[in-house]
Order: sequence, then structure tokens, then C-alpha cells
Amino acid sequence: MTMDQSAVKEIKQCQTVATLDAAIHGKQLQTPILAAPIDFKLHDLEGYLPGRTRLRGAMHTTALKDFIEYSLGHHCAGSSACFVNPERMSAETIFNLGNSTQPGHADFSAEVALVKTAEYRALLGINGERLSQKHLAEFMEDYTDNIVCYSADGETINNSKAIAAVRRLTIESSRKEDHSVEDFKSSRSALENIEARSDEGLPAGFIFECEPYNDLKLRAFDLRLSVITGREAPMLSVRIKRLEAIQEDMGRELETKLGEAFSLDDTTSPIIDTYIGTFSP
Repeated sequence: MTMDQSAVKEIKQCQTVATLDAAIHGKQLQTPILAAPIDFKLHDLEGYLPGRTRLRGAMHTTALKDFIEYSLGHHCAGSSACFVNPERMSAETIFNLGNSTQPGHADFSAEVALVKTAEYRALLGINGERLSQKHLAEFMEDYTDNIVCYSADGETINNSKAIAAVRRLTIESSRKEDHSVEDFKSSRSALENIEARSDEGLPAGFIFECEPYNDLKLRAFDLRLSVITGREAPMLSVRIKRLEAIQEDMGRELETKLGEAFSLDDTTSPIIDTYIGTFSP
């Protein structure tokens, strides 16, 4: 009795399936899989089990306290690591990262992304922008509890007086021309002087105090005030001094907070190792 090609193919598939299943079960894999005769694909049976074979997934939050508690509650000794990104003011803990001798799947993590406070967002919104007198005056009125104005001499100016000075600006312009005529040449020069002042005493700048992010400490931002003339109406500009340095310091504060939270006072090794940077599995 001869067999057709389809029968031969089925016999070969059954033999191959049996061989693969024996090899798979001999490895004692943690996740149950088997070889099926349809194109010999591996099928994961986890969905048919009462529960998952291991924890995995990603937790996201904007609360630093919850991120720390969750990280400490799910960390695995010697297998977890936290990566801090100062530019994004975020951090990610990977619980099953493993190590060089026993690498993990790196698919179980928690991430925190700090959110700017309303005051800090408003401050960044005017930084370096050209503002009308009305716009800047209203900003100073809205956040008067956060502001301390000062003069060019560094003396404190009452906020009400400083706001009134911003609302009432006087632009003075003077022009001076020099003419010179000689036998073989002539020259002409012109000097125009434009000055902006206020009878109320225009501030040179102001200090803006706020918590830039929830769970971070209070910071004082020093802003320089400038008046832009040459238009139909004067414009004002404020610029935060050393903003990049302040942002770097906030990133270091986040790293320090997490490092302290993930460390024990009576041991040299932290509960969770903390690094500056990001990790891509």
C-alpha cells in the first residue's frame, strides 16, 4: 500500500511536533508553551491559566510619593533599578531588569513624570516674551503673593507701586545733530536718545517664588525687566536669570530625593540603585 504526499507530510509533522514538545518540556520553561502542527508556531497558554505566570506592565503617575511607595513595594533585590531623566523631570523604575548573569525581561516598570505647577507654567509663559503694559501688570496682580519687586539699587519696592509704574510709562525722546563743513569735506552725525521712565518708580526686576513642580522645594526666580521702545506703544520683557542652571538643580534634587528614598541608613547598598539616564530594553 502506497501513501500519498499529504499523508507523508502529516506523519512528518507529527514526528516533528513530538520532538519539539520533548525538547521544550526538557528545558523546564517558566512560561508554558507547546508546538502545534500549524506552521509549527509556538503558542502561549497563559491566557487559559487561572492567573498570569509573572507580573509585568507599566505603572504611570504624576505623584512622586506614590511612585516611591509603588517602587519599594514591588522591587526585587538585585534586579531593580531606577533611571532619572532630569530634562523631562521624570524617573522610571524597572523591577525585573536583572543583572549580567541573570538578565530579566525588563517589562515590569513604574514611571513618574512631575507636572509643573500653575505658577511655574505662568512664569515660563512670560519668560523672554514681549508683553504689553496691561499684560505684565495683570500678571503681577494675579501673582502678587509670589512677587517681590526691587529697584536698580536692589531696594525692595512695594508691589502696588511697581504695578502702577508698569501701567504708567513715559517715553521721552531727544535728538541731537552735529554738522561740520570744511573746504574739502563735510560731516553730519545724529544721536537719538529714548528713555522710558515712570513717576511711580519703574522696578528693575522682581523675584518670583514658587514650587516649580509638586513635591519639589520652593525656589526663587530672579527676573530682569526691560522696556522695548520704538513702537507705537512701549513693550516690556522679563527674562529669568540663569534658568538653565536652575533646571539642572531641579533635576539633581529629583535624583537626590529618589536616592534617599531608595536607600537604607544602616546599609551601604541601596534598596534600588538609582542612575541618571534612560533605559531601553
